[in-house]
Amino acid sequence: MISQMDSDIPQLGRAKPLRSPAAPLPADHHGPLRHPLTTPSSGSGMVRVMPGLTVPSPSERALSPAEAADAARIAARLHAELGRLVAQLPPAVRGGSAMARHLNIVRNTTQRVAFALAEPEASLETLIRLPGVKGLRQMLDAMRAKGLNERDIQLAEVAVEQFDRFIRDHAGSHAKLIARIETPATAGSPAGLGSESARQALFEAAFGVTGRSAETTVSLYAFRPDPTDPETLQRATVTGLYRTTVVPGGMPIVIASGDTLHWADPPRRDMRLPDGSLAQGATPDALLPEFTTRPLPTVSSRGQSGNLIQVVDPSDLDAPETIDVFTLARANHPMHDPKTGRITLDEVWSLANCASTRLVFDVFVHKDIERRVRANIDAQLWYPNLSSPGGDRWVTRFPDQPALQLLGEGLTRARSDAWPRHDELCRTLFDRIGWDPGEFVGFRCEARFPIWRAGYCMTFRQPDA
Repeated sequence: MISQMDSDIPQLGRAKPLRSPAAPLPADHHGPLRHPLTTPSSGSGMVRVMPGLTVPSPSERALSPAEAADAARIAARLHAELGRLVAQLPPAVRGGSAMARHLNIVRNTTQRVAFALAEPEASLETLIRLPGVKGLRQMLDAMRAKGLNERDIQLAEVAVEQFDRFIRDHAGSHAKLIARIETPATAGSPAGLGSESARQALFEAAFGVTGRSAETTVSLYAFRPDPTDPETLQRATVTGLYRTTVVPGGMPIVIASGDTLHWADPPRRDMRLPDGSLAQGATPDALLPEFTTRPLPTVSSRGQSGNLIQVVDPSDLDAPETIDVFTLARANHPMHDPKTGRITLDEVWSLANCASTRLVFDVFVHKDIERRVRANIDAQLWYPNLSSPGGDRWVTRFPDQPALQLLGEGLTRARSDAWPRHDELCRTLFDRIGWDPGEFVGFRCEARFPIWRAGYCMTFRQPDA
């Protein structure tokens, strides 16, 4: 796992499947929304439906933002609990048909469960793919009869009960819930949890508490296999704060970058400057001077075993100071986890520790790696070491999730409206480290008023992970 902090901390992470290049992932939609139009009946206070128009029943209305957030949390919990149980079955019987024979239940139930768990991350689509409550309860009873972990079965039963209650309260049946999920929201729907106005209020409060803010936070990563050692993963990281403001007495500008990996060769993981020297002590060469305000600020670096802390001190801080600061660092990581054999590039994080108006979070992955993984994006309330309580990500997932964009090969779509020189910054990164950008595929997460103290996590999962 790899991360970047304050201006933001990048780390290795998780996301939702991309649908189209150079565009945010579209929300699922299935058919047009019917808009009811009514007119008062002449001479009465009654309302009459205009001829030829259909008024949708409550079960045909789109989920409200609050209802959608509740449904997403239930989907995430079902996905986690059912996935934990299916993983306890012998590998040969985890497919739909084999699972049905093994548990002696109807095949439709197990096929729908396997279909729902095929996606690495839960979404509202999970509730469409899963079978109904009755089928889920029958499957849990069959798993109990097979001797699966009783505690895990009980936790799954709680999740199924929440699913059942949500259906009864908001739809009446599983089919009607599916219809509500598939109905597009009308324009002008009320702002839900995590709305831009709510995030802006958090930004303003965070600046008032910390004395620090930025117009744009930039997290920029590139990963490739070492050409001389395929078991080593090379990383280059640019961390940037565009128009970052610090007030006297406010918190310092601290840029952190690192990983949560365990490797038997710690010296090879040392964070290094673009010229290959160790990032220790006074490190003016850590800055990208063509993107940093002059006179250049002082940068002090320290850290070990793949983790780096850089403190940036403006040249003068007798009054509120607004500067641009961009740093570049490099590091190595093991390509594969020795315990699982899977690629260690599973999660890349940008940790929003500086209140910012915009976030640009780009990850460029070498084609040899990109063809083996599926990219997704997630926003989490991050815990130390980028963990979640009990390892369950649904517990810390924010209700309003960001979108993931596919930039495609090379840098032709690297431009961003979040700040004027982003495409130039991307070209500079590849020029400095001497890598050919044409060999990479880019992914992007952009956010207006990114959630302060959230972790934006881009994941790269192997399909069978």
